[in-house]
Amino acid sequence: MSNKFTAITFVFIIVLIYSNFTNAQSIRNGITDTTLIKVDSTSAEKSHFKFDFNYVNNSVYLGRADSLALPYITPTIGYYDKSGFYISASVGYLASSASKKIDYYSFDAGYEFYITKKLSGSVSANKCVYQEGSKIVSSDVKGSLSASLTYDFDFFEFNTGLSASFANKTDIGIDATISRSFYLGNDDKQWTITPKAMVNLSTLYFYEGYTSKSFSNKKLNTNTTLISVTSVTKVAQNKLTLMDIELFVPISYDEKKWGIYCTPTLAIPQNPIYTTTTSTYKPRNGNTYVKIEDSTPESEKNLSTSFFVEAGIYFKF
Repeated sequence: MSNKFTAITFVFIIVLIYSNFTNAQSIRNGITDTTLIKVDSTSAEKSHFKFDFNYVNNSVYLGRADSLALPYITPTIGYYDKSGFYISASVGYLASSASKKIDYYSFDAGYEFYITKKLSGSVSANKCVYQEGSKIVSSDVKGSLSASLTYDFDFFEFNTGLSASFANKTDIGIDATISRSFYLGNDDKQWTITPKAMVNLSTLYFYEGYTSKSFSNKKLNTNTTLISVTSVTKVAQNKLTLMDIELFVPISYDEKKWGIYCTPTLAIPQNPIYTTTTSTYKPRNGNTYVKIEDSTPESEKNLSTSFFVEAGIYFKF
Protein backbone atom coordinates (compact mmCIF):
# COMPACT_ATOMS: atom_id res chain seq x y z
CA MET A 1 0.00 0.00 0.00
CA SER A 2 2.85 2.39 0.77
CA ASN A 3 4.27 1.94 -2.73
CA LYS A 4 0.85 2.60 -4.21
CA PHE A 5 0.45 5.75 -2.12
CA THR A 6 3.93 6.95 -3.06
CA ALA A 7 3.16 6.52 -6.74
CA ILE A 8 -0.20 8.31 -6.51
CA THR A 9 1.28 11.18 -4.50
CA PHE A 10 4.17 11.55 -6.96
CA VAL A 11 1.75 11.78 -9.90
CA PHE A 12 -0.35 14.36 -8.05
CA ILE A 13 2.69 16.55 -7.30
CA ILE A 14 3.88 16.28 -10.91
CA VAL A 15 0.42 17.45 -12.08
CA LEU A 16 0.64 20.48 -9.80
CA ILE A 17 4.17 21.32 -10.90
CA TYR A 18 3.28 20.84 -14.55
CA SER A 19 0.21 23.04 -14.23
CA ASN A 20 2.30 25.80 -12.65
CA PHE A 21 4.94 25.51 -15.37
CA THR A 22 2.39 25.64 -18.20
CA ASN A 23 0.68 28.58 -16.48
CA ALA A 24 3.97 30.51 -16.45
CA GLN A 25 4.58 29.57 -20.08
CA SER A 26 1.14 30.88 -21.05
CA ILE A 27 1.79 34.24 -19.40
CA ARG A 28 5.13 34.62 -21.19
CA ASN A 29 3.53 33.71 -24.52
CA GLY A 30 0.68 36.17 -24.05
CA ILE A 31 -1.96 33.45 -23.73
CA THR A 32 -4.76 34.04 -21.23
CA ASP A 33 -4.92 31.36 -18.53
CA THR A 34 -8.45 31.09 -17.14
CA THR A 35 -7.02 30.23 -13.73
CA LEU A 36 -5.93 33.86 -13.48
CA ILE A 37 -9.22 35.57 -14.32
CA LYS A 38 -11.36 34.19 -11.51
CA VAL A 39 -12.98 37.23 -9.88
CA ASP A 40 -13.49 37.09 -6.14
CA SER A 41 -17.22 37.63 -5.80
CA THR A 42 -17.54 36.70 -2.12
CA SER A 43 -18.00 40.25 -0.93
CA ALA A 44 -20.35 41.07 -3.82
CA GLU A 45 -22.60 38.04 -3.45
CA LYS A 46 -26.05 38.75 -2.07
CA SER A 47 -27.58 36.99 0.91
CA HIS A 48 -29.52 33.97 -0.26
CA PHE A 49 -31.11 30.64 0.58
CA LYS A 50 -29.67 27.50 -0.96
CA PHE A 51 -31.22 24.08 -1.50
CA ASP A 52 -28.74 21.27 -2.14
CA PHE A 53 -29.57 17.70 -3.10
CA ASN A 54 -26.70 15.19 -3.24
CA TYR A 55 -25.90 11.50 -3.38
CA VAL A 56 -22.80 9.65 -2.17
CA ASN A 57 -22.31 5.98 -2.96
CA ASN A 58 -20.59 5.18 0.36
CA SER A 59 -20.04 6.86 3.72
CA VAL A 60 -16.31 7.05 4.50
CA TYR A 61 -15.00 8.85 7.60
CA LEU A 62 -11.26 9.48 7.99
CA GLY A 63 -10.54 6.56 5.67
CA ARG A 64 -12.83 4.17 7.57
CA ALA A 65 -16.12 2.67 6.39
CA ASP A 66 -18.59 0.04 7.49
CA SER A 67 -18.19 -3.49 6.09
CA LEU A 68 -21.24 -2.85 3.88
CA ALA A 69 -21.49 0.14 1.53
CA LEU A 70 -23.70 2.89 2.95
CA PRO A 71 -25.05 5.12 0.15
CA TYR A 72 -26.88 8.29 1.20
CA ILE A 73 -29.24 10.80 -0.37
CA THR A 74 -28.94 14.09 1.49
CA PRO A 75 -31.14 17.16 0.94
CA THR A 76 -29.86 20.33 2.63
CA ILE A 77 -31.46 23.74 3.10
CA GLY A 78 -29.34 26.69 4.21
CA TYR A 79 -29.23 30.45 4.55
CA TYR A 80 -26.02 32.23 3.50
CA ASP A 81 -25.63 35.86 4.53
CA LYS A 82 -23.44 38.24 2.53
CA SER A 83 -21.50 38.93 5.73
CA GLY A 84 -20.12 35.37 5.63
CA PHE A 85 -22.46 33.86 8.22
CA TYR A 86 -24.41 30.71 7.27
CA ILE A 87 -26.71 28.16 8.83
CA SER A 88 -28.04 24.91 7.34
CA ALA A 89 -29.92 21.72 8.12
CA SER A 90 -29.81 18.38 6.32
CA VAL A 91 -31.32 14.91 6.44
CA GLY A 92 -29.34 11.76 5.60
CA TYR A 93 -31.47 9.10 3.92
CA LEU A 94 -29.85 5.66 3.77
CA ALA A 95 -30.53 4.21 0.32
CA SER A 96 -28.87 0.77 0.49
CA SER A 97 -30.52 -2.37 -0.86
CA ALA A 98 -30.59 -3.84 2.67
CA SER A 99 -32.14 -0.82 4.39
CA LYS A 100 -33.93 2.34 3.36
CA LYS A 101 -34.53 4.90 6.12
CA ILE A 102 -33.70 8.33 7.48
CA ASP A 103 -30.44 7.67 9.31
CA TYR A 104 -29.40 11.06 10.67
CA TYR A 105 -30.13 14.77 10.96
CA SER A 106 -27.36 17.37 10.77
CA PHE A 107 -27.34 21.07 11.71
CA ASP A 108 -24.49 23.45 10.82
CA ALA A 109 -23.62 27.08 11.46
CA GLY A 110 -20.50 28.98 10.60
CA TYR A 111 -18.76 32.16 9.54
CA GLU A 112 -16.36 32.66 6.63
CA PHE A 113 -14.13 35.71 6.41
CA TYR A 114 -11.11 37.32 4.73
CA ILE A 115 -8.16 38.53 6.81
CA THR A 116 -6.22 39.80 3.79
CA LYS A 117 -6.70 39.37 0.05
CA LYS A 118 -4.79 36.08 0.16
CA LEU A 119 -5.61 34.85 3.68
CA SER A 120 -9.09 33.67 4.58
CA GLY A 121 -10.58 31.69 7.42
CA SER A 122 -13.70 30.04 8.77
CA VAL A 123 -15.23 28.83 12.01
CA SER A 124 -18.11 26.36 12.22
CA ALA A 125 -20.20 24.24 14.55
CA ASN A 126 -22.11 21.03 13.84
CA LYS A 127 -24.76 19.07 15.70
CA CYS A 128 -25.61 15.59 14.38
CA VAL A 129 -28.37 13.25 15.54
CA TYR A 130 -28.03 9.62 14.44
CA GLN A 131 -30.82 7.07 14.54
CA GLU A 132 -30.46 4.06 16.81
CA GLY A 133 -28.48 1.34 15.06
CA SER A 134 -26.76 3.64 12.56
CA LYS A 135 -23.69 1.96 11.08
CA ILE A 136 -21.83 5.09 10.02
CA VAL A 137 -18.32 5.10 11.49
CA SER A 138 -18.89 8.63 12.82
CA SER A 139 -22.22 7.69 14.47
CA ASP A 140 -20.79 8.16 17.98
CA VAL A 141 -19.92 11.80 17.22
CA LYS A 142 -22.67 14.07 18.53
CA GLY A 143 -21.23 17.33 17.26
CA SER A 144 -18.08 19.29 16.49
CA LEU A 145 -16.40 22.68 16.48
CA SER A 146 -13.81 23.57 13.84
CA ALA A 147 -11.71 26.41 12.52
CA SER A 148 -9.53 26.72 9.42
CA LEU A 149 -7.22 29.09 7.60
CA THR A 150 -6.48 29.19 3.86
CA TYR A 151 -3.60 31.00 2.18
CA ASP A 152 -3.45 31.58 -1.56
CA PHE A 153 0.10 31.18 -2.88
CA ASP A 154 -1.15 31.97 -6.44
CA PHE A 155 0.04 28.65 -7.91
CA PHE A 156 -1.73 26.65 -5.15
CA GLU A 157 -3.76 27.13 -1.98
CA PHE A 158 -2.84 25.71 1.41
CA ASN A 159 -5.52 25.06 4.02
CA THR A 160 -5.11 23.83 7.58
CA GLY A 161 -7.82 23.10 10.10
CA LEU A 162 -8.29 22.24 13.76
CA SER A 163 -11.40 20.54 15.13
CA ALA A 164 -12.92 19.15 18.31
CA SER A 165 -15.42 16.29 17.84
CA PHE A 166 -17.59 15.24 20.74
CA ALA A 167 -17.89 11.45 21.00
CA ASN A 168 -17.87 9.59 24.34
CA LYS A 169 -14.85 11.83 24.94
CA THR A 170 -13.58 14.76 22.91
CA ASP A 171 -11.50 13.97 19.84
CA ILE A 172 -8.98 16.46 18.49
CA GLY A 173 -8.49 16.55 14.72
CA ILE A 174 -5.96 18.29 12.48
CA ASP A 175 -6.04 18.41 8.69
CA ALA A 176 -3.96 19.98 5.94
CA THR A 177 -4.84 20.39 2.27
CA ILE A 178 -3.09 21.64 -0.85
CA SER A 179 -5.20 22.43 -3.90
CA ARG A 180 -5.15 24.17 -7.26
CA SER A 181 -8.25 25.46 -9.04
CA PHE A 182 -8.76 25.76 -12.79
CA TYR A 183 -11.63 27.83 -14.19
CA LEU A 184 -13.34 27.86 -17.55
CA GLY A 185 -15.91 30.49 -18.40
CA ASN A 186 -16.99 33.53 -16.40
CA ASP A 187 -18.79 34.09 -13.10
CA ASP A 188 -22.21 33.67 -14.71
CA LYS A 189 -21.44 30.29 -16.29
CA GLN A 190 -18.31 28.67 -14.98
CA TRP A 191 -16.68 25.25 -14.78
CA THR A 192 -14.25 24.67 -11.91
CA ILE A 193 -11.85 21.75 -11.42
CA THR A 194 -9.86 21.65 -8.18
CA PRO A 195 -7.40 18.77 -7.60
CA LYS A 196 -6.74 18.39 -3.87
CA ALA A 197 -4.58 16.33 -1.55
CA MET A 198 -5.43 16.13 2.14
CA VAL A 199 -4.03 14.49 5.28
CA ASN A 200 -6.24 13.87 8.34
CA LEU A 201 -5.06 13.28 11.89
CA SER A 202 -7.32 12.53 14.85
CA THR A 203 -7.54 10.95 18.25
CA LEU A 204 -9.66 7.80 18.36
CA TYR A 205 -12.50 8.08 20.87
CA PHE A 206 -15.04 8.10 18.00
CA TYR A 207 -13.78 4.67 16.96
CA GLU A 208 -14.13 3.26 20.47
CA GLY A 209 -17.81 4.24 20.53
CA TYR A 210 -18.49 2.96 17.02
CA THR A 211 -16.82 -0.40 17.75
CA SER A 212 -18.67 -0.80 21.08
CA LYS A 213 -22.05 -0.41 19.40
CA SER A 214 -21.13 -2.59 16.42
CA PHE A 215 -19.77 -5.33 18.68
CA SER A 216 -22.87 -5.33 20.93
CA ASN A 217 -25.31 -5.44 17.99
CA LYS A 218 -23.38 -8.20 16.23
CA LYS A 219 -23.26 -10.45 19.32
CA LEU A 220 -26.92 -9.83 20.16
CA ASN A 221 -28.12 -10.51 16.61
CA THR A 222 -26.18 -13.77 16.29
CA ASN A 223 -27.10 -15.21 19.69
CA THR A 224 -30.82 -15.51 20.46
CA THR A 225 -30.18 -16.77 24.01
CA LEU A 226 -28.97 -13.33 25.07
CA ILE A 227 -31.15 -10.59 26.50
CA SER A 228 -28.48 -7.90 26.19
CA VAL A 229 -24.82 -7.25 25.53
CA THR A 230 -23.13 -4.13 26.87
CA SER A 231 -19.69 -3.44 25.44
CA VAL A 232 -16.91 -0.99 26.24
CA THR A 233 -14.08 -0.73 23.69
CA LYS A 234 -10.59 0.62 24.24
CA VAL A 235 -8.03 1.50 21.58
CA ALA A 236 -4.55 0.15 22.22
CA GLN A 237 -2.91 3.56 21.86
CA ASN A 238 -5.34 6.45 21.80
CA LYS A 239 -3.27 9.40 20.60
CA LEU A 240 -3.24 11.84 17.71
CA THR A 241 -2.90 9.49 14.73
CA LEU A 242 -2.52 9.91 10.98
CA MET A 243 -5.87 8.49 9.85
CA ASP A 244 -5.85 8.78 6.09
CA ILE A 245 -4.61 10.58 3.00
CA GLU A 246 -7.24 11.69 0.53
CA LEU A 247 -6.89 12.62 -3.12
CA PHE A 248 -9.97 14.14 -4.69
CA VAL A 249 -10.97 16.25 -7.65
CA PRO A 250 -14.12 18.35 -7.16
CA ILE A 251 -15.69 19.31 -10.49
CA SER A 252 -18.50 21.85 -10.62
CA TYR A 253 -20.57 23.94 -13.02
CA ASP A 254 -22.04 27.12 -11.51
CA GLU A 255 -24.53 29.70 -12.68
CA LYS A 256 -26.10 32.52 -10.68
CA LYS A 257 -29.11 30.52 -9.46
CA TRP A 258 -28.03 26.89 -9.70
CA GLY A 259 -25.13 24.53 -10.16
CA ILE A 260 -24.05 20.90 -10.31
CA TYR A 261 -20.99 19.18 -8.86
CA CYS A 262 -19.22 15.84 -8.64
CA THR A 263 -16.36 14.84 -6.34
CA PRO A 264 -14.54 11.52 -6.90
CA THR A 265 -12.38 10.70 -3.86
CA LEU A 266 -9.63 8.22 -3.11
CA ALA A 267 -9.19 7.67 0.65
CA ILE A 268 -6.04 5.82 1.68
CA PRO A 269 -6.27 4.72 5.35
CA GLN A 270 -3.17 4.75 7.53
CA ASN A 271 -2.18 3.15 10.85
CA PRO A 272 -4.49 0.24 11.78
CA ILE A 273 -6.61 0.79 14.90
CA TYR A 274 -6.38 -2.19 17.26
CA THR A 275 -9.18 -2.53 19.80
CA THR A 276 -10.07 -4.65 22.84
CA THR A 277 -13.70 -4.89 23.96
CA THR A 278 -14.97 -5.82 27.40
CA SER A 279 -18.54 -7.13 27.12
CA THR A 280 -21.13 -7.86 29.78
CA TYR A 281 -23.44 -10.67 28.59
CA LYS A 282 -26.88 -11.15 30.09
CA PRO A 283 -28.36 -14.50 28.95
CA ARG A 284 -32.03 -15.45 29.22
CA ASN A 285 -31.13 -18.30 31.54
CA GLY A 286 -28.08 -18.29 33.79
CA ASN A 287 -25.73 -15.75 35.35
CA THR A 288 -24.40 -12.57 33.81
CA TYR A 289 -20.77 -12.86 32.78
CA VAL A 290 -17.99 -10.64 31.48
CA LYS A 291 -15.72 -11.42 28.55
CA ILE A 292 -12.69 -9.56 27.15
CA GLU A 293 -12.15 -10.02 23.39
CA ASP A 294 -10.03 -8.74 20.55
CA SER A 295 -12.54 -6.65 18.57
CA THR A 296 -10.21 -5.41 15.85
CA PRO A 297 -12.12 -5.90 12.57
CA GLU A 298 -10.47 -7.50 9.56
CA SER A 299 -10.79 -4.18 7.72
CA GLU A 300 -8.33 -2.65 10.21
CA LYS A 301 -5.93 -5.58 10.13
CA ASN A 302 -5.87 -5.35 6.33
CA LEU A 303 -6.37 -1.71 5.43
CA SER A 304 -7.66 -1.07 1.92
CA THR A 305 -8.19 2.07 -0.15
CA SER A 306 -11.74 3.36 -0.54
CA PHE A 307 -13.02 5.05 -3.68
CA PHE A 308 -16.32 6.89 -3.51
CA VAL A 309 -18.15 9.59 -5.44
CA GLU A 310 -20.41 12.41 -4.27
CA ALA A 311 -22.59 14.23 -6.79
CA GLY A 312 -25.32 16.81 -6.46
CA ILE A 313 -27.28 19.80 -7.66
CA TYR A 314 -28.12 23.05 -5.88
CA PHE A 315 -30.45 26.01 -6.32
CA LYS A 316 -30.14 29.53 -4.91
CA PHE A 317 -33.11 31.76 -4.22
